[in-house]
Amino acid sequence: MNSPKKYALPTLNNLKIIQSSYGQRISKCTHQTIKKDTKKIIDTKLLSQTQIEQAKQRFIANQEKQKQMQKSLPPILKRKEFHQRSVSVSAPKTQYSKYFYFIGEGNNHQLIKKLLDERQNWVQVKDPKSKKINFKWQETEKGYEYQTINQKEQPIQMLNHFEFHSEISDKFKLAVNFKAYCDKNRLNIYDYIPTTFVIECTNENLKSELFQFISFYRQNCPQHKLPELDKTIKQYFFSYTTLYDNKVNHYPTLFGNENLWIFKPSNMNQGRGIHVVRSLQEVLDIQSKYQGGYKEKLLEVKRNEQNEIINKVVYLNTLVTEQFVIQKYIEKPLLINDRKFDIRAYILLTSNLQIYFYREGQLRLATEKFDTKVQSNYVHLTNNAIQYTHPEYGKSEEGNQYSFDQAQNIFKKDFRKDILGKIKTISYTAFQTVKHKINKQKRKNCFEIFGMDFIIDEQYTPWLIEVNTNPSLEVTSKLLDQLFARMVNDAFRITIDLVFPQTEPNCNYPLMNYKDDENLWDSMGYLQS
Repeated sequence: MNSPKKYALPTLNNLKIIQSSYGQRISKCTHQTIKKDTKKIIDTKLLSQTQIEQAKQRFIANQEKQKQMQKSLPPILKRKEFHQRSVSVSAPKTQYSKYFYFIGEGNNHQLIKKLLDERQNWVQVKDPKSKKINFKWQETEKGYEYQTINQKEQPIQMLNHFEFHSEISDKFKLAVNFKAYCDKNRLNIYDYIPTTFVIECTNENLKSELFQFISFYRQNCPQHKLPELDKTIKQYFFSYTTLYDNKVNHYPTLFGNENLWIFKPSNMNQGRGIHVVRSLQEVLDIQSKYQGGYKEKLLEVKRNEQNEIINKVVYLNTLVTEQFVIQKYIEKPLLINDRKFDIRAYILLTSNLQIYFYREGQLRLATEKFDTKVQSNYVHLTNNAIQYTHPEYGKSEEGNQYSFDQAQNIFKKDFRKDILGKIKTISYTAFQTVKHKINKQKRKNCFEIFGMDFIIDEQYTPWLIEVNTNPSLEVTSKLLDQLFARMVNDAFRITIDLVFPQTEPNCNYPLMNYKDDENLWDSMGYLQS
């Protein structure tokens, strides 16, 4: 076994020598390293200062360059100057994020406001002259600037009246246009409207027009009234002959024992200015009064919740007109509970001359029982504006009104098929008579709701009495409350909602048993050229 190797331990002197030698070596190495690193640090400092100086020069040069470039660039828009983008996802992109409407007061304008406010993005404007209006609704077209609407620099604008609606809503023009159309197309005008004469006081043919009427009047006058009639004719230096047209004799329901006629100024509505006349003398007297200014008394009443009259106000108006219609009174009308009634139907016409008939309407009843010998507007004129002032109004049926469904149960014939079917045909023909006139300038984005008034005679024949612009929307019964809201809303859905789209259609107006989303305007096609 080998013995472990032995090492000699250093002595104290030896340690001093080793320490001294090691210290010299460390000191020498450290000095060399420090000298070398110091040189490296000095070189680094020199390089950094050069780079900083160069970077500084480049920075100054870049700043000068940017200043020159900014001078040639357009100004940056501030945030508030950017236009808000539409967030609609289903409606097509439009130029305007909001739509603006103006409503004139009158004729239950609150209903129109309600229908528009419940739509998306519609805002009311109080100034009718505002250039940003997209839709206007007024009782009349007064103030409508048809020649400037829908110009390129203007926002899209819709109006609720045609520029020349008077071609059919004016009683004088309706008769003239109907006769011209029937003559041209070889139709019998008396299949549509009762015997009608038009009188124009400024016309040089005034005397001949009156002569035609007087001739016809005498021809159909009861024998017991002839002496008085001939006395009046002689007094006014008129002569008479047999009327050339005897077609009206085919309609015995127009004539009775009283020979009643209706005298109507051409441009009035709601029964204003209308007179049921019994003699030629009355016709001549009334015509003379209108030329000088006819003093009209208007009765306005207010009712409480129990339908009782609580206030009466009488207004005096002066009516001046130079155009009149003298129309044969239907002396043998169909009656409901011994009372006269008329039918108010509704027509919608759009700017492309598409015509619609509303599926529902109303029957308007007189308050007093029918009697041709009684001289009272409460017997002969069924306008709601007139009947509303009678103390017994609404006592027999709410609002003196029946719905079309009620009529279906009352009449012996099928009301919807036989009577409304004929009313549709007459209505379409009536608008055919003005197809080249009512929108002759081809204005875009106009539409109008018309009220069509018909009398049914005892043979169940409907007669067109007149066509009304701005038909009444005043609510006097539960029937009208539902009917008017649904009817106008349905009209908006196929007019303004097509031009100013809605994400979701507004279908919150129930009527009878119809589905809420069912549109009750039935298209009858387009007026034919």
